Amino acid sequence: MGSSLRDGLFLIPKRETHPETVGAAEVFASILASATSAGFALDDGQRMVAVRLAGLGAQIVGRETVAGAEADADADADHATAVAEASDAPRGLYLWGPAGRGKSWLLDAFYDAVPMERKLRVHFHSFFNELHSRIFANRGSDSVFANAVEELIGDARLLLFDEFHVHDPGHATLLTGLLRFALERDITVVATSNYPPQGLLPSPVYHHIFEPGIEVIERELDVVELPGEVDYRRSRAESVERRGFATGSWRHVPSASASERPSPAEATSLELGGRTFEVSAVRGRELWATFAELFVVKTSSLEYLQWARDFDTWHVLDVPLLASVGRDPQQRFVNAVDVLVDYDIEAHFHADASFDEFVAAAAGRADAFRMVSRLHLLER
Repeated sequence: MGSSLRDGLFLIPKRETHPETVGAAEVFASILASATSAGFALDDGQRMVAVRLAGLGAQIVGRETVAGAEADADADADHATAVAEASDAPRGLYLWGPAGRGKSWLLDAFYDAVPMERKLRVHFHSFFNELHSRIFANRGSDSVFANAVEELIGDARLLLFDEFHVHDPGHATLLTGLLRFALERDITVVATSNYPPQGLLPSPVYHHIFEPGIEVIERELDVVELPGEVDYRRSRAESVERRGFATGSWRHVPSASASERPSPAEATSLELGGRTFEVSAVRGRELWATFAELFVVKTSSLEYLQWARDFDTWHVLDVPLLASVGRDPQQRFVNAVDVLVDYDIEAHFHADASFDEFVAAAAGRADAFRMVSRLHLLER
């Protein structure tokens, strides 16, 4: 694999050699080998998706090989670029289905199986925080958005976008622009989501804002559902490898040691982006903070991403039932769980309720199904 998942964005070096041609069977075999190495076998739905991805991977590598051969045969760089751009990009894929069905795992295995360097895998929160930063840095230029996206994507010909979801109208506009930018430049897009295209930005007040983006997805990508009732994060919770996020825990307060909780004297603050955030304690590379300190105040994924880099372990204290707090703190908590899983951070949640009580009360809230699936990785 290229860069670490902890980088958020997989930075791809400039290509020095052209990829060798591979067949769909080889890509498929590589995905199966990854599953075997991880200790499980693909179910029928996952195998169907793996076959689709394998065929796509072979097409992409074949296109890269042809473009590379043309470039080697002609010393005129402009001509070589024109030939490469003239080749139609293989049609991308929008894979959606319930949480815990293995979509992100399949995306990772596909990324590993495609033997090319000009590929990029991004996570939702990391990508958008980077995009906002690049847009700000390019303010004043004639092509602010295009410059920002080009800086992020570089020369990638394959863009893998994990956890594609839209709840914010501002993100809807940026995502539509991103899709158009990629497809206009013949970049193949593969995305995973818990939502069918028409289910993105579900708010009836704002849904129309993303209708152009939905139209692009349905017109330009193959929409494939990975159905099924099995949430493998739940069913394999006992056998999952205990590392990173999976070494964390859900601790109902009565069972937690009172001696663990930081004393008032340990209270401190964190500085980030010109703002000050009060937290319960910082013990080396451990962050201790209450639910209110992390999510009731106006934090964002920007802070969670930075703290995921700064701290190897999080302790979140006084976690309430989500029904007892407003919509914004609920969504912040969901976003933080996404970041903690994406960055594979050990996290311990000290809660007012048992895990089962928390899960039951969270049902029906925005993105709760994905959050609950991920929390099943924790020891309880």
